[in-house]
Amino acid sequence: MVTKRSVSMSDDVAKAVEVAAKEDGVSFSAWLSAAAERQLRVRQGLRGVGAWESEAGPLTAEEIAAGEALLSRLLSGVSGMASRVRRRP
Repeated sequence: MVTKRSVSMSDDVAKAVEVAAKEDGVSFSAWLSAAAERQLRVRQGLRGVGAWESEAGPLTAEEIAAGEALLSRLLSGVSGMASRVRRRP
């Protein structure tokens, strides 16, 4: 099911979204929907960390560093995969 909504945003943001959507080959609405989904996943993750910290205590500096290192490795692996894709002439 798809729900239609009317949204307001600044002209600068709308223009930037329009460019990004075109670059990604999707519609304006699809780009906004994907951006909203990503933001909702971030919020869910932050809530999960908050819940864990309420039971186990705050993350230590070492735990934060380990998480940041893992994230860096995961992100570099994603971009690394894209660079290994062979393009057709």
